[in-house]
Amino acid sequence: MKPPAWLVIATGALAVSCLILAIAETNLWAHYLIGQGKILGLLGLGFILIAGLFLFRQGRLLVSLPLVFPWLLYPVITQGDQIIDNFSINPMRIICQVLLAAIFAMPVAAVVLAARSALAPKPGAPLVCRRWTAWFPGLRPLAEGRIREGTGLLAAALMAAEIWVADCFLGKLMVATLVGMILAALVYASWTAPATFSRLAAAAGERVALVVLLAGVAASLGIHFYFKDRPGAYQGSPSTFMAPGQKEHRYDIGRIAVPARAPALPAAAQSAQEALDDYGKTFERLLAGYHILDRNYTYDFHNHLFLRYTPLVANYRAAGLQKVEEARRLRAEADARGGEARARLAADDPLAALLDELQAYAAYNFDRAPVLERMSAEFERTPAGLQHAAHLYEGECKELGARLKDILNKHHAVLESPATAPVTREFFSTSETVYEAYAEHVVGF
Repeated sequence: MKPPAWLVIATGALAVSCLILAIAETNLWAHYLIGQGKILGLLGLGFILIAGLFLFRQGRLLVSLPLVFPWLLYPVITQGDQIIDNFSINPMRIICQVLLAAIFAMPVAAVVLAARSALAPKPGAPLVCRRWTAWFPGLRPLAEGRIREGTGLLAAALMAAEIWVADCFLGKLMVATLVGMILAALVYASWTAPATFSRLAAAAGERVALVVLLAGVAASLGIHFYFKDRPGAYQGSPSTFMAPGQKEHRYDIGRIAVPARAPALPAAAQSAQEALDDYGKTFERLLAGYHILDRNYTYDFHNHLFLRYTPLVANYRAAGLQKVEEARRLRAEADARGGEARARLAADDPLAALLDELQAYAAYNFDRAPVLERMSAEFERTPAGLQHAAHLYEGECKELGARLKDILNKHHAVLESPATAPVTREFFSTSETVYEAYAEHVVGF
C-alpha cells in the first residue's frame, strides 16, 4: 500500500513553496501565499481533511500521514509573525526553529515517499536490480526492500543537501538544527522495530492516523484563528498599514475636493513646478530614510534570531533619521514655494487643489515621524524589539507610497493633462518611483 501520486505531487509543490517562502526576501511574488493568501491555507486544510477521510476509507491514510503534515502546518506559518510577536529573543528562536525544521522536512518527506512508492518492491515480487540506485544514498536499500534503512539514509542525504540553503539564507542556528535532524534520520535508519510493536502499529495504524488527522486539523485551525489579528499583535503600531486597529488613522484622502474645472497651464508655471518638484523630492528623501531603517532593523533582527551575519549600514539608525531630517527641510522649502504658487492660482484651479493635497499629506507624514522615532527607540532596546522597529518602518514605507498613489489617482486629471504636463511631469515620475519601491513588497513577513 502506498500514498496516491496526486497527493505526493500536490504536497511536494506545497512543501517547496513553503521552503522558498522561508528563505526568500519579502518582495517576491510567492509571498502572496503568506501575506495576502491566508485563505489558501484554510482551503488547503479543507482539502487535506477531505482527502484524509477518503484515504482512510481506502486504508491508505497511515502510509500517507507524512504528506498530511505540510497542509496542517501551512495555516500556522501564515501567522508566524503574530505567534512570536510578544516573546523575548530566545523563545522566538525556539519557535522559529521548530517551524523551520518542519518546513525543511516537508519537501524531504515528499521526495522520500515518492521514492518509496517508485522503488520499493511489491510483496512477493522478485527484486529488480537497478544500477543507478547506487548513485544516491538510500535508493539502493529502498529498491532492495530495506525500507527503514533506505528511508532514513535518503532523508539524511536530502537534509544534508539543504545545509547549503540554510547556511546561505538563514544562519548557523538552522545549520545546527539540520545536523540534529540528520542524526535523527540516521538513528531511524539503523533502528530495528520490535516485532510486537510492528504488529500493534499495523493493527491500529489507520485508526490512529485518523485521530492524528482530525486532531491536527483542529489544532491548526485553533492556532490560526487564535493568533490571527489578535489583540497585542503587531507591536509596530501605529503603522496604519500593519495594525488592524489603526486603519482609521490613515491619511484622509477625501479631505480636499477636486475642482471640476479643466486643467490649464498657469501664469506662474515655474513656481508651481518648483513646488511640485520639491514635494516629490521630499517624499523620495523620506522614503530613503525609512527604507534604511526598515532594511537594517530587519537584518539586525535576523542576525540575532538566526545567529547569522548580514552587514549593516554603519550607525544605521542615525543614517536613516538623517535622511528624515533632510526630508523635513525639503518639506519646508516645498511648503514655502507651494504657498507662493498657491496664492497666484484661482480657488477652483485643479493645480491649486493638488498643491493643497500635497501640503496636507506632507504635514500628516511629518507629524508621524517623531512618533515613529520615539517608538523605534524603545523597541531597539532589546533584540526581540528590533522586529517591531522593522515592522514599524516597513509598514510606513508601504503606506507612504500607497497613499501617495491614491493622491495621484485622485488628481489624475491635472497630472495627466497635456496642458499642465510641463508643470507636473517630474513630480508625477518621482511619485511613481516612491510608490513602486514598495508596491510589490509584502509587509510583516
